[in-house]
Amino acid sequence: MQNLNSYFIKNNQLKSKMSLVLTLMKSGCTFDQIKIISGCKQDSIQEMISQSFGKSVNMYENMRKYLSDEQCLRMWLMINKLNDELSFKLIKQLLYPSFICIFTYVSMLFFKLTLLQRIQSMFEIADSNLILIGFNTTLVLLTMIYMTIFITLIFLKISLNNPNSRNFFYKSLHLRFKDNILTVYTTGLFSRMLNECIKSGISTQKSLEMLGRNVDFPFVAFLASNCSNKLNEGNSFNDSISSIETDSSFKIYMQLGFYEINVISQLSNYCEFNTEYLSFKLKRLIDCFTVFVYFQFSISVILLYQVIQIPMTALGSMI
Repeated sequence: MQNLNSYFIKNNQLKSKMSLVLTLMKSGCTFDQIKIISGCKQDSIQEMISQSFGKSVNMYENMRKYLSDEQCLRMWLMINKLNDELSFKLIKQLLYPSFICIFTYVSMLFFKLTLLQRIQSMFEIADSNLILIGFNTTLVLLTMIYMTIFITLIFLKISLNNPNSRNFFYKSLHLRFKDNILTVYTTGLFSRMLNECIKSGISTQKSLEMLGRNVDFPFVAFLASNCSNKLNEGNSFNDSISSIETDSSFKIYMQLGFYEINVISQLSNYCEFNTEYLSFKLKRLIDCFTVFVYFQFSISVILLYQVIQIPMTALGSMI
């Protein structure tokens, strides 16, 4: 928990510092003035911004080919804000059900490894007892579920390093589960980055080209590359962006933008909608997990109570 708090504190400090730098850049301050006011120790504005990108420094180098340093910094702050808000909501909503889930499973496992064998030997309870079978079966099923989830996450982590596997995973998930949370998040990030690029004065084609080279956000690059390819085939921007693997609400917003001939306005409107839609999708996902957690908790309490009742009943019959 301390490491988590430390991460958020440091990240917020960095965001505040770079927001100050961005404000000073907009005000026309020189680098020396920015350095004195912000307390930065870097030798150039490029080095300062590059370090703020951290592991995403390749993203900054790619963006610099199309955007000014001020625009790159504004883009980074926008992405950082979105990801931080989503991470905070996810951790906040997952904390309590995750604790209940882990506590319940560990309690059952501890009871199985320490007390259950003693109770069985002391009161001569056979393994064929239906309550014990139910308890052991539930524990095995929970272990299998958690192991399957763990192995799946490792497999995804390894396989998603390959661009072809990553794109196949995204397309399959998008086709099988329309408007899933990954599609909604990716579409929101794509629309925000595209909006920033267009507002910065870059052409749509150049914006998509830049986003298509973004290795730090591969799903965004996948959408941008697909849209760019369709434009190169001679399709209109509206047809191109409406046929890529985005969530359905984005396509509706972009069609409205086409009729109003105001793409930037519709992108901005969609970004606001996406924030609420993403929160809604996240809540639904957490609610599903919470239902599973409380179901696990209820079953575990009932089984533990039934197992404890066996020796209590035996003691009662002896009196």
